Amino acid sequence: MSTISYPLKLRPRYLPKPWGGRRLEAIFGRELPPGLLVGESWELYDRPDGACVIDNGPLRGRSLAELRGPCPIPLLTKLLDARSTLSVQVHPDEEAALELSSEAKSEAWYVIEAAPEAKVFKGLHDGVRPPDLLRAIEAGRVEDCLHSFTVCVGDVVFLPAGTVHALGAGLVLFEVQQNADTTYRLYDWGRDRPLQVREAIRCADFTGPGLDIVGPSAVTDDGRHRRTLRVSSPWFVLEEHEALGLVTFETERRNQETWHVLFVLGGEGEIRPFRRGAEGAWFAPGDSILLPSEHGEFEIAPRPGQTVRLLSAWVP
Repeated sequence: MSTISYPLKLRPRYLPKPWGGRRLEAIFGRELPPGLLVGESWELYDRPDGACVIDNGPLRGRSLAELRGPCPIPLLTKLLDARSTLSVQVHPDEEAALELSSEAKSEAWYVIEAAPEAKVFKGLHDGVRPPDLLRAIEAGRVEDCLHSFTVCVGDVVFLPAGTVHALGAGLVLFEVQQNADTTYRLYDWGRDRPLQVREAIRCADFTGPGLDIVGPSAVTDDGRHRRTLRVSSPWFVLEEHEALGLVTFETERRNQETWHVLFVLGGEGEIRPFRRGAEGAWFAPGDSILLPSEHGEFEIAPRPGQTVRLLSAWVP
């Protein structure tokens, strides 16, 4: 990243899903492919089958994989639009991934839009064991084994690897996760898609549902800039920022492999390195921006009269 001097706007990749919808058009003004039910918009991705494309400045049109050095970026961020309920699924932890020749994946969800009574399924009820879950799958009654709760805009749900989970209908989320794409389906609500029950049972955590919502923890608030810690884990950190005027903030900058990605929830403005003459990037709601590692401080300059709200994520 030493040759990249300005914030990079990222071009999304849209994936059709049977549970997907078109809400990204209304919320963020996205131009979605005609007729496509978009379930996932990959925002920051750096996978063997392709990496995100730069959408601004001198590097516009270049792939991130061409620019980031030898090591793939260890984060993947997405938008999820759940018009209907997702499959009941689980992702492996490091031990299970090694055994199954797959990839470990922990993730977190930030709720952007929630229909009334929209809910998340997270974890198994206390006392549920593998035979109970297998019987429920065979009987089509998996929901009886799942812990669920309603969520609201701004809620954060942390899903460590091994958590059996499903996203309920009527939710739009920002997701940050390890750079992995392994999902084992236990149950799919009658949809005709393959299941991976044996692998899912091997990966599943049967110790109970854990915490529903991750509460916010204020980091700083000087009246113009509120910076709130939302998730802190070994795999990623997620913060929320609110800027009421011109603000400066520091990123965690250990080396050239420290990646920071922003997602703009609301407000328009410019973000630029805190260095004289440095090039910036204009943004609007729905933009994803990767910050160059060579800079440790950035300015957010909202348009006059606007408040900027954004999420930032990086690997600790």
